[in-house]
Amino acid sequence: MESLFNVNRIPDSKTKLMTALYFPFGVALVIIRLFITLHALLVTCILPKCAATSFILKTIFGVIGIQVVIQEDRRRDKDAKVIVSNHVSNLDHMIIDFIIANITPDIVGLSSFMQWLTGFKDFGSSKGADVLEENIRKFVRESKFPVLLHPEKATTNGTGLLKFMSFPFSLGKVQPVALQVTRWPMTMAVTTLTSNIYQDFLWSLFVPYTIYKVKLLPEEECGEGESVEDFTERVRKNLAESLDIPMTEYTWSDKQDLIRRLEEEEARKREQQNNTRQRLAAPHRASSDPELQRMVQQVRDVLPDTSEAVILKDLEKTREVDLTITNILEGKISVEPQKNSQSTDNLLHIRKKINVHIAPSQQKYGDTTFHTAAPSRMLSLEERKQIMLETARQRYKEKHGLL
Repeated sequence: MESLFNVNRIPDSKTKLMTALYFPFGVALVIIRLFITLHALLVTCILPKCAATSFILKTIFGVIGIQVVIQEDRRRDKDAKVIVSNHVSNLDHMIIDFIIANITPDIVGLSSFMQWLTGFKDFGSSKGADVLEENIRKFVRESKFPVLLHPEKATTNGTGLLKFMSFPFSLGKVQPVALQVTRWPMTMAVTTLTSNIYQDFLWSLFVPYTIYKVKLLPEEECGEGESVEDFTERVRKNLAESLDIPMTEYTWSDKQDLIRRLEEEEARKREQQNNTRQRLAAPHRASSDPELQRMVQQVRDVLPDTSEAVILKDLEKTREVDLTITNILEGKISVEPQKNSQSTDNLLHIRKKINVHIAPSQQKYGDTTFHTAAPSRMLSLEERKQIMLETARQRYKEKHGLL
C-alpha cells in the first residue's frame, strides 16, 4: 500500500542536491509567480464562471509553470452533470475547471474565504455526510454547471486506483476524466501523504514546470439492470485501463490508517533517539557537576546494579540521595539493570547468606579456612565486601519500611 503514496516531497539524495542548488532561483520564481496569481484571483472575481474564464485562467497558470495538456477528448454529448476523476494532487479541481467549468464541493469544512480562494463551494459538509449528499443531489438537478467529485476521496501518487465510493455514480450520467501529472526537470513529488492544497500550490510555483496530462473519456451511464456498485467498478476499470495502472482494494480509510501508523512509528523513533541522547549525555552532565557526581556514586554504592543514566535522571529532579534510592527501590522509576549476569548470580548467592539481624562483622561467610592460593583469598575478601554492602542495603530498607 505504501507504494501508492509519496511520504517525502524530495525522494532521494540526488534530488535534494539539485533542489539545494536550485533553491535561490526557486524562491525568486515563487515571489514573481505569486504576483501573477493575484491577477488570476482578480479574474475569478470580475468574470463569471464560463468557458472563456476557464481559458483565461488556464493561460495564466501556464505562465506560472502549471501546464495543462489535453491528450484525448472522447466526449460525445458533453451533457453529463457529474464529473469523476482519479485524484493525483490537491490542485486537480482547478486543472479540470480549466477544461470543463464546474463546481467542486468542499468536503473538509474550509472557511468561506478559503473556499473562495481555493475554488471550492460549501455544500454543508459540516452538517454531516447525509446533508452534504442531499445538497449535491439538489445541485445536480438544478444547476447548469456539472459537479466534480473524486470517488477515491484521497490523493495518491497516480500509480494505482483506490476503491471508489458509489455515491457519485448514483447521480446519473458521469463524465470520467483521467489525470496524470509529472514535473520537469526534477522528479519531485507533486503531492505527499499528508500535504494540503497550499503546500502543493507553493511547490508548483517553486519548480520550473508541473505538467498535467488530461484524458476526457466517453460519458458513462448506469445500464438497465446494472447496480450502482457494478456501474462504479465499470467506470473505475475504464479509468485504470486508460491510465495503464492497476486497480487496488485499498480505500481512503486505509490511507488514514497508514498516516496514523507512520506518525506513531515516528513518535517512537523520536522517543528512542531522545533516550539515547540522554544516556550518552549522562556521564557528561555528572562530570560537569561534582556534587551531582558525588550523589550518583553514593546511590551506586547502595544500588550498584542500577545504571548511572537512570540514577542521574532522577537525581536531577530530587537532588536527594535518600529519595532517589527510595524511588528506585519502590519501583517509581524505570530501572535498567546493568547487563552483567555473573555479578547478578553472585549477588543472589550472597543474599542467601545474609541475616540482617546480625552485624556485618558477625556474618558467616562461605569460606571458613585460609586458602593458600591468592585468587581464593581475594574471592573470599570480595565476598565479605559484598555481604557487608548487601547487609547495609537490607538495613536501609528496614529503616524506611521497604521490606
